[in-house]
Amino acid sequence: MDVEERPSLRILQVCSSLAWGGTEMHVPILAEKLISRGHTVHALVHPDGAISDETLLRAIPTQTISIGAYFNPLSSYLLIHFLRWFKPDIVHLHLSRDLWQMVPAFRIAGYGKIILTKHVGSYVRKFDPLHAWLYPRVARIITVSDILNRNVIDTCPVEPGRVTTIHHALDMTRYIRDEYDAEHVRRELNIPTDHFVIGTVGRISPGKGVEDFLTAAREICNRLPDKKMMFLIVGSASFGEEAYFKEIKQKAQSLGLGKTVLFAGFRKDVPALLNAMDLFIFPSRAEGFGATLIEAMAMQVACVSTWSDGTLDTIEEGKTGLTYSPGDVDGLTDAVMTLIQDAPLRRRIAETGQAHVRSHFDLDIMTQRVEQVYTEELGF
Repeated sequence: MDVEERPSLRILQVCSSLAWGGTEMHVPILAEKLISRGHTVHALVHPDGAISDETLLRAIPTQTISIGAYFNPLSSYLLIHFLRWFKPDIVHLHLSRDLWQMVPAFRIAGYGKIILTKHVGSYVRKFDPLHAWLYPRVARIITVSDILNRNVIDTCPVEPGRVTTIHHALDMTRYIRDEYDAEHVRRELNIPTDHFVIGTVGRISPGKGVEDFLTAAREICNRLPDKKMMFLIVGSASFGEEAYFKEIKQKAQSLGLGKTVLFAGFRKDVPALLNAMDLFIFPSRAEGFGATLIEAMAMQVACVSTWSDGTLDTIEEGKTGLTYSPGDVDGLTDAVMTLIQDAPLRRRIAETGQAHVRSHFDLDIMTQRVEQVYTEELGF
Protein backbone atom coordinates (compact mmCIF):
# COMPACT_ATOMS: atom_id res chain seq x y z
CA MET A 1 0.00 0.00 0.00
CA ASP A 2 1.47 3.35 -1.07
CA VAL A 3 1.91 6.10 1.51
CA GLU A 4 -0.70 8.19 -0.33
CA GLU A 5 -3.24 5.34 -0.09
CA ARG A 6 -2.45 4.28 3.47
CA PRO A 7 -4.93 5.54 6.08
CA SER A 8 -3.55 6.93 9.32
CA LEU A 9 -4.89 4.77 12.14
CA ARG A 10 -5.17 5.16 15.89
CA ILE A 11 -3.63 1.98 17.28
CA LEU A 12 -3.37 0.73 20.85
CA GLN A 13 -0.73 -1.94 21.56
CA VAL A 14 -1.59 -3.86 24.76
CA CYS A 15 0.54 -6.26 26.83
CA SER A 16 0.24 -6.78 30.60
CA SER A 17 3.29 -9.04 30.93
CA LEU A 18 5.74 -8.37 33.74
CA ALA A 19 8.54 -10.32 32.06
CA TRP A 20 11.02 -9.31 29.35
CA GLY A 21 11.39 -11.74 26.48
CA GLY A 22 10.52 -12.11 22.82
CA THR A 23 6.83 -11.28 23.25
CA GLU A 24 7.52 -8.20 25.31
CA MET A 25 10.33 -6.96 23.03
CA HIS A 26 8.03 -7.24 20.03
CA VAL A 27 5.54 -4.69 21.38
CA PRO A 28 7.75 -1.53 21.35
CA ILE A 29 9.43 -2.60 18.11
CA LEU A 30 6.09 -2.92 16.32
CA ALA A 31 4.71 0.26 17.90
CA GLU A 32 7.73 2.31 16.86
CA LYS A 33 7.60 0.98 13.31
CA LEU A 34 3.89 1.75 13.00
CA ILE A 35 4.53 5.30 14.21
CA SER A 36 7.20 5.69 11.52
CA ARG A 37 4.54 4.73 8.96
CA GLY A 38 2.29 7.61 9.98
CA HIS A 39 -0.01 6.03 12.55
CA THR A 40 -0.89 7.32 16.01
CA VAL A 41 0.19 4.58 18.41
CA HIS A 42 -0.05 4.28 22.17
CA ALA A 43 1.14 1.41 24.37
CA LEU A 44 -0.99 0.10 27.24
CA VAL A 45 1.13 -1.92 29.67
CA HIS A 46 1.32 -3.02 33.29
CA PRO A 47 2.92 -0.44 35.63
CA ASP A 48 5.25 -3.08 37.10
CA GLY A 49 6.31 -4.55 33.75
CA ALA A 50 9.55 -4.01 31.88
CA ILE A 51 7.87 -2.97 28.64
CA SER A 52 7.15 0.57 29.81
CA ASP A 53 10.86 1.30 30.23
CA GLU A 54 11.44 0.44 26.59
CA THR A 55 8.39 2.22 25.19
CA LEU A 56 9.28 5.40 27.06
CA LEU A 57 12.90 5.11 25.88
CA ARG A 58 11.59 4.99 22.31
CA ALA A 59 9.28 7.98 22.99
CA ILE A 60 6.16 5.87 22.46
CA PRO A 61 3.17 7.35 24.34
CA THR A 62 2.51 4.90 27.17
CA GLN A 63 -0.40 4.33 29.54
CA THR A 64 0.03 2.03 32.55
CA ILE A 65 -2.96 0.19 34.01
CA SER A 66 -2.90 -2.95 36.18
CA ILE A 67 -4.53 -5.34 33.74
CA GLY A 68 -4.89 -8.80 35.23
CA ALA A 69 -6.14 -12.21 34.19
CA TYR A 70 -9.44 -11.63 35.99
CA PHE A 71 -12.04 -8.90 36.18
CA ASN A 72 -11.04 -5.91 38.29
CA PRO A 73 -13.62 -3.10 38.68
CA LEU A 74 -11.07 -0.29 39.10
CA SER A 75 -8.89 -1.45 36.20
CA SER A 76 -11.98 -1.87 34.02
CA TYR A 77 -13.13 1.66 34.83
CA LEU A 78 -9.70 3.05 33.94
CA LEU A 79 -9.61 1.02 30.73
CA ILE A 80 -13.02 2.25 29.60
CA HIS A 81 -12.06 5.84 30.42
CA PHE A 82 -8.79 5.54 28.49
CA LEU A 83 -10.41 3.86 25.47
CA ARG A 84 -13.04 6.59 25.27
CA TRP A 85 -10.31 9.21 25.42
CA PHE A 86 -7.98 7.59 22.86
CA LYS A 87 -10.75 6.33 20.49
CA PRO A 88 -8.60 3.60 18.88
CA ASP A 89 -9.33 2.12 15.48
CA ILE A 90 -7.34 -0.98 16.47
CA VAL A 91 -6.76 -2.55 19.88
CA HIS A 92 -3.91 -5.02 19.40
CA LEU A 93 -3.38 -7.47 22.28
CA HIS A 94 -0.29 -9.63 22.77
CA LEU A 95 -1.46 -11.89 25.62
CA SER A 96 -4.59 -14.04 25.55
CA ARG A 97 -5.26 -13.42 29.23
CA ASP A 98 -5.70 -9.70 28.53
CA LEU A 99 -8.88 -10.55 26.63
CA TRP A 100 -10.75 -11.04 29.91
CA GLN A 101 -10.52 -7.38 30.84
CA MET A 102 -10.00 -5.76 27.45
CA VAL A 103 -12.99 -7.28 25.64
CA PRO A 104 -15.66 -6.10 28.13
CA ALA A 105 -14.02 -2.66 28.38
CA PHE A 106 -13.75 -2.48 24.61
CA ARG A 107 -17.42 -3.43 24.20
CA ILE A 108 -18.55 -0.73 26.63
CA ALA A 109 -16.26 1.96 25.19
CA GLY A 110 -17.43 1.12 21.69
CA TYR A 111 -14.31 1.85 19.64
CA GLY A 112 -12.32 -0.09 17.06
CA LYS A 113 -11.46 -3.71 16.33
CA ILE A 114 -9.59 -6.18 18.52
CA ILE A 115 -6.58 -8.01 17.10
CA LEU A 116 -4.78 -10.68 19.14
CA THR A 117 -1.26 -11.93 18.46
CA LYS A 118 -0.53 -15.39 19.87
CA HIS A 119 3.18 -15.59 20.66
CA VAL A 120 3.00 -18.89 22.56
CA GLY A 121 0.83 -21.97 22.24
CA SER A 122 -1.52 -23.68 24.65
CA TYR A 123 -2.92 -27.19 24.83
CA VAL A 124 -5.93 -26.08 26.88
CA ARG A 125 -9.09 -26.44 24.79
CA LYS A 126 -11.17 -23.28 25.08
CA PHE A 127 -14.61 -24.35 23.90
CA ASP A 128 -16.49 -23.58 27.11
CA PRO A 129 -19.30 -20.97 27.08
CA LEU A 130 -17.07 -18.15 28.39
CA HIS A 131 -14.43 -18.58 25.69
CA ALA A 132 -17.18 -19.13 23.12
CA TRP A 133 -18.40 -15.63 24.02
CA LEU A 134 -14.92 -14.09 24.22
CA TYR A 135 -13.18 -15.18 21.02
CA PRO A 136 -15.84 -14.10 18.50
CA ARG A 137 -15.19 -10.55 19.75
CA VAL A 138 -11.66 -10.80 18.33
CA ALA A 139 -11.62 -9.68 14.71
CA ARG A 140 -8.38 -11.48 13.77
CA ILE A 141 -5.78 -13.63 15.48
CA ILE A 142 -2.17 -13.32 14.32
CA THR A 143 0.19 -16.21 15.09
CA VAL A 144 3.97 -15.94 14.90
CA SER A 145 4.48 -19.41 13.40
CA ASP A 146 2.57 -21.99 11.40
CA ILE A 147 2.45 -24.45 14.28
CA LEU A 148 0.82 -21.79 16.47
CA ASN A 149 -1.67 -21.17 13.68
CA ARG A 150 -2.74 -24.82 13.83
CA ASN A 151 -2.68 -24.75 17.63
CA VAL A 152 -5.10 -21.82 17.77
CA ILE A 153 -7.50 -23.45 15.31
CA ASP A 154 -7.39 -26.71 17.30
CA THR A 155 -7.87 -25.17 20.75
CA CYS A 156 -9.91 -21.97 20.30
CA PRO A 157 -13.45 -21.28 19.03
CA VAL A 158 -12.30 -19.45 15.90
CA GLU A 159 -12.74 -20.01 12.19
CA PRO A 160 -9.51 -20.84 10.29
CA GLY A 161 -10.03 -17.81 8.04
CA ARG A 162 -9.66 -15.50 11.05
CA VAL A 163 -6.16 -16.79 11.88
CA THR A 164 -3.15 -15.36 10.03
CA THR A 165 0.54 -16.24 10.41
CA ILE A 166 2.95 -13.31 10.49
CA HIS A 167 6.44 -14.20 11.66
CA HIS A 168 8.47 -12.05 14.00
CA ALA A 169 11.10 -10.04 12.16
CA LEU A 170 14.21 -7.92 12.60
CA ASP A 171 15.36 -4.43 11.79
CA MET A 172 18.19 -5.58 9.56
CA THR A 173 20.09 -2.31 9.97
CA ARG A 174 20.99 -3.48 13.51
CA TYR A 175 22.47 -6.77 12.29
CA ILE A 176 25.54 -5.79 10.29
CA ARG A 177 28.71 -7.56 11.40
CA ASP A 178 31.11 -4.79 10.38
CA GLU A 179 29.43 -2.37 12.80
CA TYR A 180 30.45 -4.42 15.84
CA ASP A 181 33.90 -5.12 17.27
CA ALA A 182 34.03 -8.75 18.37
CA GLU A 183 37.42 -8.32 20.03
CA HIS A 184 36.12 -5.39 22.11
CA VAL A 185 33.28 -7.55 23.43
CA ARG A 186 35.65 -10.40 24.21
CA ARG A 187 37.97 -8.08 26.11
CA GLU A 188 35.02 -6.69 28.07
CA LEU A 189 33.97 -10.22 29.04
CA ASN A 190 37.56 -11.40 29.63
CA ILE A 191 37.32 -14.02 26.88
CA PRO A 192 40.75 -14.75 25.37
CA THR A 193 40.97 -13.99 21.66
CA ASP A 194 42.11 -17.54 20.84
CA HIS A 195 39.06 -19.21 22.43
CA PHE A 196 36.22 -20.72 20.40
CA VAL A 197 33.01 -19.16 21.73
CA ILE A 198 29.77 -21.15 21.80
CA GLY A 199 26.82 -19.11 23.00
CA THR A 200 23.12 -18.90 23.60
CA VAL A 201 20.79 -15.96 24.24
CA GLY A 202 17.44 -15.95 26.00
CA ARG A 203 15.54 -15.85 29.25
CA ILE A 204 16.79 -18.24 31.91
CA SER A 205 13.60 -20.19 32.40
CA PRO A 206 12.52 -23.86 32.62
CA GLY A 207 11.88 -25.19 29.14
CA LYS A 208 14.43 -22.90 27.51
CA GLY A 209 16.96 -25.73 27.40
CA VAL A 210 19.74 -24.08 29.41
CA GLU A 211 20.33 -27.30 31.34
CA ASP A 212 20.77 -29.15 28.04
CA PHE A 213 23.23 -26.45 26.94
CA LEU A 214 25.32 -27.01 30.09
CA THR A 215 25.22 -30.80 29.86
CA ALA A 216 26.32 -30.65 26.23
CA ALA A 217 29.08 -28.19 27.17
CA ARG A 218 30.48 -30.70 29.65
CA GLU A 219 30.47 -33.48 27.04
CA ILE A 220 32.06 -31.26 24.37
CA CYS A 221 34.85 -30.36 26.79
CA ASN A 222 35.37 -34.06 27.50
CA ARG A 223 35.60 -34.88 23.80
CA LEU A 224 37.94 -31.96 23.02
CA PRO A 225 40.12 -31.62 26.12
CA ASP A 226 42.77 -29.55 24.32
CA LYS A 227 40.36 -27.17 22.59
CA LYS A 228 40.27 -23.65 24.06
CA MET A 229 36.57 -22.88 24.43
CA MET A 230 34.18 -20.60 26.27
CA PHE A 231 30.44 -21.18 26.65
CA LEU A 232 28.61 -17.86 26.82
CA ILE A 233 25.08 -17.56 28.24
CA VAL A 234 23.39 -14.20 27.65
CA GLY A 235 20.16 -13.55 29.53
CA SER A 236 18.62 -13.18 32.95
CA ALA A 237 15.95 -14.93 34.97
CA SER A 238 12.33 -14.61 33.98
CA PHE A 239 10.10 -12.71 36.39
CA GLY A 240 9.68 -14.81 39.53
CA GLU A 241 12.21 -17.45 38.46
CA GLU A 242 15.34 -16.17 40.18
CA ALA A 243 15.62 -19.40 42.18
CA TYR A 244 15.81 -21.38 38.95
CA PHE A 245 18.62 -19.15 37.68
CA LYS A 246 20.51 -19.88 40.89
CA GLU A 247 20.05 -23.62 40.25
CA ILE A 248 21.44 -23.20 36.73
CA LYS A 249 24.57 -21.50 38.06
CA GLN A 250 24.97 -24.28 40.63
CA LYS A 251 24.62 -26.87 37.87
CA ALA A 252 27.43 -25.23 35.91
CA GLN A 253 29.65 -25.45 38.99
CA SER A 254 28.69 -29.07 39.71
CA LEU A 255 29.60 -30.02 36.12
CA GLY A 256 33.04 -28.50 36.59
CA LEU A 257 32.31 -25.67 34.16
CA GLY A 258 33.01 -22.79 36.53
CA LYS A 259 35.86 -21.43 34.39
CA THR A 260 34.40 -22.46 31.05
CA VAL A 261 30.86 -21.06 31.26
CA LEU A 262 30.31 -17.32 31.42
CA PHE A 263 26.97 -15.82 32.46
CA ALA A 264 26.80 -12.38 30.84
CA GLY A 265 23.38 -11.48 32.26
CA PHE A 266 20.78 -9.37 30.49
CA ARG A 267 22.19 -7.33 27.62
CA LYS A 268 20.58 -4.90 25.20
CA ASP A 269 23.49 -5.11 22.76
CA VAL A 270 22.60 -8.63 21.61
CA PRO A 271 23.97 -8.18 18.05
CA ALA A 272 27.37 -7.24 19.51
CA LEU A 273 27.35 -10.33 21.75
CA LEU A 274 26.35 -12.57 18.84
CA ASN A 275 29.16 -11.12 16.74
CA ALA A 276 31.62 -12.33 19.37
CA MET A 277 30.39 -15.94 19.03
CA ASP A 278 31.71 -18.63 16.71
CA LEU A 279 28.66 -20.85 17.14
CA PHE A 280 25.14 -20.31 18.46
CA ILE A 281 22.91 -22.86 20.17
CA PHE A 282 19.13 -22.48 20.42
CA PRO A 283 18.24 -25.21 22.95
CA SER A 284 14.63 -24.29 23.79
CA ARG A 285 12.41 -27.36 24.18
CA ALA A 286 9.21 -25.53 23.19
CA GLU A 287 9.10 -22.21 21.39
CA GLY A 288 6.37 -20.26 19.63
CA PHE A 289 8.90 -18.78 17.22
CA GLY A 290 12.47 -18.31 18.44
CA ALA A 291 13.49 -14.69 17.90
CA THR A 292 17.06 -15.08 19.14
CA LEU A 293 17.62 -17.85 16.60
CA ILE A 294 16.95 -15.52 13.68
CA GLU A 295 19.04 -12.83 15.40
CA ALA A 296 22.03 -15.19 15.40
CA MET A 297 21.41 -16.15 11.79
CA ALA A 298 21.16 -12.47 10.83
CA MET A 299 24.58 -11.90 12.40
CA GLN A 300 26.02 -14.70 10.24
CA VAL A 301 26.66 -17.06 13.14
CA ALA A 302 26.29 -20.79 12.43
CA CYS A 303 23.42 -22.22 14.46
CA VAL A 304 22.44 -25.49 16.12
CA SER A 305 18.77 -25.56 17.09
CA THR A 306 16.04 -27.78 18.39
CA TRP A 307 13.77 -28.99 15.60
CA SER A 308 10.25 -28.38 16.88
CA ASP A 309 7.39 -25.90 17.12
CA GLY A 310 8.27 -22.41 15.88
CA THR A 311 11.79 -23.29 14.75
CA LEU A 312 10.28 -25.37 11.93
CA ASP A 313 9.55 -22.05 10.18
CA THR A 314 13.04 -20.63 10.61
CA ILE A 315 15.71 -23.28 10.13
CA GLU A 316 16.35 -25.95 7.50
CA GLU A 317 18.51 -28.91 8.48
CA GLY A 318 21.92 -28.89 6.85
CA LYS A 319 21.32 -25.62 4.99
CA THR A 320 20.58 -22.81 7.43
CA GLY A 321 21.63 -24.76 10.53
CA LEU A 322 21.95 -28.15 12.18
CA THR A 323 19.07 -29.47 14.25
CA TYR A 324 18.30 -32.00 16.96
CA SER A 325 15.23 -33.22 18.83
CA PRO A 326 14.31 -31.27 21.98
CA GLY A 327 16.01 -32.74 25.03
CA ASP A 328 18.37 -34.93 22.98
CA VAL A 329 21.65 -33.81 24.52
CA ASP A 330 23.63 -36.39 22.54
CA GLY A 331 22.15 -35.02 19.32
CA LEU A 332 23.00 -31.47 20.40
CA THR A 333 26.54 -32.48 21.28
CA ASP A 334 27.08 -34.28 17.97
CA ALA A 335 25.78 -31.31 15.95
CA VAL A 336 28.06 -28.89 17.79
CA MET A 337 31.03 -31.21 17.34
CA THR A 338 30.34 -31.36 13.60
CA LEU A 339 30.43 -27.58 13.25
CA ILE A 340 33.48 -27.15 15.48
CA GLN A 341 35.46 -29.62 13.39
CA ASP A 342 34.20 -28.57 9.94
CA ALA A 343 34.99 -24.89 9.42
CA PRO A 344 33.87 -24.77 5.73
CA LEU A 345 30.47 -26.23 6.69
CA ARG A 346 30.20 -23.79 9.57
CA ARG A 347 30.94 -20.88 7.25
CA ARG A 348 28.51 -22.09 4.59
CA ILE A 349 25.67 -22.56 7.08
CA ALA A 350 26.33 -19.11 8.57
CA GLU A 351 26.18 -17.43 5.16
CA THR A 352 23.10 -19.35 4.00
CA GLY A 353 21.33 -18.69 7.29
CA GLN A 354 21.97 -14.98 7.06
CA ALA A 355 20.66 -14.80 3.49
CA HIS A 356 17.54 -16.73 4.50
CA VAL A 357 16.74 -14.43 7.41
CA ARG A 358 17.31 -11.27 5.40
CA SER A 359 14.91 -12.42 2.69
CA HIS A 360 12.18 -13.83 4.96
CA PHE A 361 12.18 -11.96 8.29
CA ASP A 362 12.55 -8.26 7.54
CA LEU A 363 10.79 -5.84 9.90
CA ASP A 364 9.42 -3.64 7.12
CA ILE A 365 7.67 -6.60 5.49
CA MET A 366 6.29 -7.80 8.84
CA THR A 367 4.91 -4.36 9.67
CA GLN A 368 3.25 -4.05 6.28
CA ARG A 369 1.53 -7.40 6.80
CA VAL A 370 0.29 -6.40 10.27
CA GLU A 371 -0.92 -3.12 8.82
CA GLN A 372 -2.74 -5.06 6.10
CA VAL A 373 -4.59 -7.07 8.77
CA TYR A 374 -5.67 -3.82 10.41
CA THR A 375 -6.98 -2.25 7.22
CA GLU A 376 -8.73 -5.45 6.10
CA GLU A 377 -10.62 -5.67 9.38
CA LEU A 378 -11.54 -1.99 9.20
CA GLY A 379 -12.78 -2.41 5.64
CA PHE A 380 -10.26 -0.09 3.99
